[in-house]
Amino acid sequence: MNTILEQHTMFKALEMADLSVGDRLINLGEILEIEESDYNYSLVIARMGQRQVWTFNKESALFVE
Repeated sequence: MNTILEQHTMFKALEMADLSVGDRLINLGEILEIEESDYNYSLVIARMGQRQVWTFNKESALFVE
């Protein structure tokens, strides 16, 4: 079996406060909006043709490309 290896994309870990609209969360999708509350961030993410809301604690670190 022949296998062609693709060049790997470099990923980086970011603190929640350092995320920006347009960042892409690994395996989730592009961040469209970011809303901050006292204890967490809610991210609106383009995923599977939908706008989905994912909520993370402020202390979380996420991997982005």
